[in-house]
Amino acid sequence: MKKFEGFPKQKIEKLVKLTKEDVIKRLEQNENLGNFNLAELDLSGLNFEGKSFRSSDIRGITLENSNIKNANFTDTIIADLGPEVLFTKVNAEGATFGFTENLVARRKRQQEAKQAPEAADTGGLFNFNGSGGNFKKTKWLNADFGGGSGYEAIFPDADLSEAEITGCDLHQIDFSETKIDKIKIIDPVSLQGMKIAKNQIEALVHSIQLTNEKAQAEFLQEIKEKGARKALEDFFGIVIVGIKD
Repeated sequence: MKKFEGFPKQKIEKLVKLTKEDVIKRLEQNENLGNFNLAELDLSGLNFEGKSFRSSDIRGITLENSNIKNANFTDTIIADLGPEVLFTKVNAEGATFGFTENLVARRKRQQEAKQAPEAADTGGLFNFNGSGGNFKKTKWLNADFGGGSGYEAIFPDADLSEAEITGCDLHQIDFSETKIDKIKIIDPVSLQGMKIAKNQIEALVHSIQLTNEKAQAEFLQEIKEKGARKALEDFFGIVIVGIKD
């Protein structure tokens, strides 16, 4: 894998910059927060239930202990190498994250352009800190979770139960301390090096769904012949931590 070298200088379309007071006023008026520059605002503890942040710049934002239940973060600019995007201890149940553009198609377009993507065009969740958050029943679409970059998304002590993760790159992401009961991982771009704990094997092996019928059949055959653990290790390159052979 090519060494992660960071993002080039930003050329992000200029968005109207809001202050915390502006955000609170919009909440009082029951207005959404899409298409704004919200970068590095501390919005801890506020109630954003059902609000749309779509296409806003939220790099470095702090939403600790906020209610973002059923909120929409589609196409927000998250990827950054500066301050973390803090979704720590949030109630994000039912929220939507990710990107409209297919991740594989995005990468092909960027490769053809022969230039490294800016943060706004990575399709990335670099520096996303979801520690201790409630992410039950969330949806994640076409997202690069930043594995192997040193700025990968993290979810220790978080709850991703019943979450649906579709078309995402989860390579080298550590879910070993994350609750993943009844999670769905649909058509992953990569799971290579993803870490889970021994007691998560059954949950993960039943979570993976491949719409390519041939690939799905091959995976199910691997499970039948080798068992869940070896199938995950051999077919996807998943790492089971805490096991001594």
